[in-house]
This record gives sequence, structure tokens and C-alpha cells, in this order.
Amino acid sequence: MYRYTVLFAAVLLLSLGAAAQAPRFVIDDDQYVDRIEDASAKLLHAGKLKSIEALRHQVHTRSFAARLATPSHHQLSPPDLYERLRQSTLTVGSYYKCPDCGEWHFLGAGGFVVSSDGVVCTCCHVVRAEDEGVKESYLVAADAAGHVYPVESVLAADPESDTCLVKINASGLKPLPLRPGVRVGEPIYCLGHPGGYYFMFTQGMVSRLNLRCNDAVDEHGHTNGLLTRPVLLFNMTAEFAPGSSGAPVADEAGNVVGQVDSIAEAGEPGASTTNSPASPSVPIRFCVASEEIIRLTKPYPSEIKQIAESAAVPAAPRKKLKH
Repeated sequence: MYRYTVLFAAVLLLSLGAAAQAPRFVIDDDQYVDRIEDASAKLLHAGKLKSIEALRHQVHTRSFAARLATPSHHQLSPPDLYERLRQSTLTVGSYYKCPDCGEWHFLGAGGFVVSSDGVVCTCCHVVRAEDEGVKESYLVAADAAGHVYPVESVLAADPESDTCLVKINASGLKPLPLRPGVRVGEPIYCLGHPGGYYFMFTQGMVSRLNLRCNDAVDEHGHTNGLLTRPVLLFNMTAEFAPGSSGAPVADEAGNVVGQVDSIAEAGEPGASTTNSPASPSVPIRFCVASEEIIRLTKPYPSEIKQIAESAAVPAAPRKKLKH
């Protein structure tokens, strides 16, 4: 009896010790945004922020030799995977002066660390977004603890695939590996900030791989009547919403297989009569495959290039997320 009591006590102590070593991450969204806005105000006062207008002019840069992390083969449990992704996922967004109230606000999107020396991946449209009336805005990035880093430059960008690498003033960061070759049916996980609900973790699977041509846009995000090259994308069942643009989509080992990009609505057009019920629609979620991100760091893989060149008729453009 004594032996069983000692054994139970030992197990209990080990459980308590494990719980003490892995505290739960609990976020207060309002407090988190307040912290970002306060830190951004201090950085702006110190002259350390770079305007989004200046960064837009750097989007033409095509490649950067980033030091990429080696993909992992160690499968993690969902709670451990969440903690791993959270260490490397950032909130990237604009700190801007509101044209309506005259106050300064923060509007966040997603991003993740690619290299320990401050290279971060996000969507091109996060940098190129241009809200009417906003005359002064700056791009910043914040980690889960609310530490804010100025975005100093755009290192590489591909507006066609809507992905880019930016440099933040930070070092010693923990990067996420990039893994090409994701397959339909693989379980995947997304860590994003839908609608300002920060660090939301969702699970699903890759439901389709596809190539799409979209409307090409200029440096201000305006269409110019041309089409992009075929871009490698995938659809997934893991949920995300506006606010998650640029968020990492990872496999069970924490390797990034894609990046949140946009949502389209699928469904029949509604009837013209006012008495008819609204037609149901299904959100189709598009992610940029990691091959497109890797393309920014080295020549495009030949096998992907061959697939792209043999693409079928371009599909209709999809809607970009509002960050």
C-alpha cells in the first residue's frame, strides 16, 4: 500500500511539475493592441518607424538570400504545436493616424519569422494596402508578448503570388522552416488573427492544390488589366478570416507549407425577387504554397516551373482579405 501511495504521489508531482513548466497562453486582445499602440507611439516619437509609403516603393525587389531553417520531422501534439508556432508568429500591421477621429490606431495582419536575424514573411497586400483618407501610416511587427519591432525594409517581394519578405529590427528570433510538396489530405494548422482575435489556432486539411492567374496590380494595389503568371496555391478546411493575411499554415511538425492569402465565396447567385431567401455560400480559403515563398530566396524549382507553364485557362480573380 505504501508503495502505491508513493507511486501516486510521484506521478502527481510530475504532472504538477509539467503544468508549471508549460503555463497556458491567455491573451487580452484589447490590452495587446494597447501595448502595440503605446510602443509604436514611442518608436514614432524616436524617429524609428518607416512609413508604409516608403516601403511600397521597395516591393519591386525580387529576391533575397535568406538563411532558411531545416525542416523538422518531429511530430508535435496540437498543444505543443500551438506553442511552437506562437514563438515564431507575429502580428504585422499598420500604425496609422485615423482620418476620422485624428487618433492613432493599429490594424494587424499575420506574419512569421523566416530567419533568426529578423527576416519575416507576410503578404504583399499587407504592405501595399492603401486606405482612402489615411495620410500617415507605418508598418510594425509585434510578437505574442506585445514587443514591437519597426519594419525597416522590404527584402524581396512577389506581387503575383502576394508574398514578401520584410526586415524587422530584431535578432535571435526563432524561425519556422519552409517545407514544399504539401499533398491533398494532409492535416494542417493555422495560427492567425481573424478579425482582431489574436493568435487563433485552427485545424483542418489540404483540400485541393491549384494554379491560378489573377489580376495584376500596380504598387498601389490597383489593377492594370493584365494577368499574373500561374501561382501555386492550395485550399484548406482550417478556418481563417480577414485579419489573418500572411499567417503561417503548418504541418504537424511545425513546418510552414503555406501562407494565408484570400477568401472567395462559392454558391449560386441569389434570386432577383425580394421574397426569395438568400442563397447560401461557402467560403473557399486560398493559401499561397511554400514553393512561392521559397521562390523569393532562390531560383524557382524547375518542377514547379514546368507545372506553371503548362497551366490551363486562368481562373477568375479572387478577393484579397482586408489584411
